[in-house]
Amino acid sequence: MFQTALFTNFLKLSSPMTILSLSLLILSFIVIYITEKKKISFSIRMVIGLGIGVFLGLLIQALGGFPTNEEIASTIWLQETITWYAFFGGAFVSFIRMLVIPIVLVSMIQVILTLQDNLNITSLVKRTLFWLMATTGIAAIIGIVLSLVTNLGANMTIVESERVSRALIDLPKIFMGLIPANPIEAMVNNNIIAVVIFASIVGSSARIMRSKAKYKPVMDLFANFIDASYRVVMSMAMTIVRFMPYGVIALMSRTLISYGFAAIEQALLFIVLIYAASLIMMIVYAVLLVLHGLNPITFFKKSFPALLMAFSSRSSVGSLPMTISTLETKLGVNTGTANFVASLGSTMGMNGCAGYFPAMAAVMVAIMTGTTIDASFIIMVIIVAIIGSLGIAGIPGSATMAASIMLSGIGMSEYFGLLAIVLAVDPIVDMARTMINVNGAMISAICVDKELGTLDVEKYNAKTVVVSSDDSIL
Repeated sequence: MFQTALFTNFLKLSSPMTILSLSLLILSFIVIYITEKKKISFSIRMVIGLGIGVFLGLLIQALGGFPTNEEIASTIWLQETITWYAFFGGAFVSFIRMLVIPIVLVSMIQVILTLQDNLNITSLVKRTLFWLMATTGIAAIIGIVLSLVTNLGANMTIVESERVSRALIDLPKIFMGLIPANPIEAMVNNNIIAVVIFASIVGSSARIMRSKAKYKPVMDLFANFIDASYRVVMSMAMTIVRFMPYGVIALMSRTLISYGFAAIEQALLFIVLIYAASLIMMIVYAVLLVLHGLNPITFFKKSFPALLMAFSSRSSVGSLPMTISTLETKLGVNTGTANFVASLGSTMGMNGCAGYFPAMAAVMVAIMTGTTIDASFIIMVIIVAIIGSLGIAGIPGSATMAASIMLSGIGMSEYFGLLAIVLAVDPIVDMARTMINVNGAMISAICVDKELGTLDVEKYNAKTVVVSSDDSIL
């Protein structure tokens, strides 16, 4: 019965072992659903999903006798299991990728339109953009170096037919490709940088028109539309992110079934590299503070609660109130600068999610696919990391979108599925990434305020801090 074309070619359920494996996956989904109904926190559900995914993958590997790659390829029920697990994991990934263009387009316009008029000082904007993007660029470089030194992804094997050669393009052609000659085509082709440029022009033009009295009423309607669109897109993103624990189970178990213990080893290496990059970025921040004549130890002592909030919540936006409060009340940053830089830093220039994380992902995919990693590739990764960071939302799961933007930006979007092992360990690495996101925004605010001459150095250096009751809201 199970050997008919219906089961073997169409349903991919030709073996009782396949049905057993699929039943185990569905049972795992039920467990996650129960934890969700019991109001268990998202972070804990992610950890549970990760654990179930590892267990399920190893269990199916054990049922198959821990087969080699060749045995996996020749075992029908394992291939059918991989197909079904890939479907559930791939569905989640597809929904995430679906939001990349809308989020980049709408959030970029929204950020430009919502800049407060009293803060729209040329020097403030220039310095803010410089430090947010400069630290992101540094983070990307750190991610690239760590990945190349450790040969990240070398232990992950893929089918030979998936390997591609990356054609070399000269620099003028690279920059020409960034110009959105046809915005719709750019969106269809996932030309993320072109979309960012187009959105920036739209936002800037709308802001100029809004400043003119006769156009203000209609431009207010446009601003309200963009704001509403932004909220809708973010609501969609949060809805999809809710299903990440389910996606993690399918992605992690599918990866372990496909690659075995090599996948675990590679995942551990990726986790170590993420935390190593975070530590190096902390050193970079300390150096920047020293260069601005400030004591880095004082900063880390006073910012520890805010960084801990970011680490545990895994949300740059959720940590924003405490971030701003810490900058104002403990570190002596001007109120306007604190609000402007911290708010902007929660949606762009996120050193962890948009800096070293997507850079590592890009190098890993390049190594896995045998893509030539030359100077042009490295430069493009850095450029995409910096520009792509302008439209990333500070919410749990945003790094997944950042990775998608990175691969799309360097022309390797078809290999997004190779990041399954990365997405599967996301709960562990996201804590460090978010902490660095918030840390980078705070450092940028301090650097900007110090350069503008508005930083209260005495308050920054003060050993005791008077904290109002409002600071304990979170």
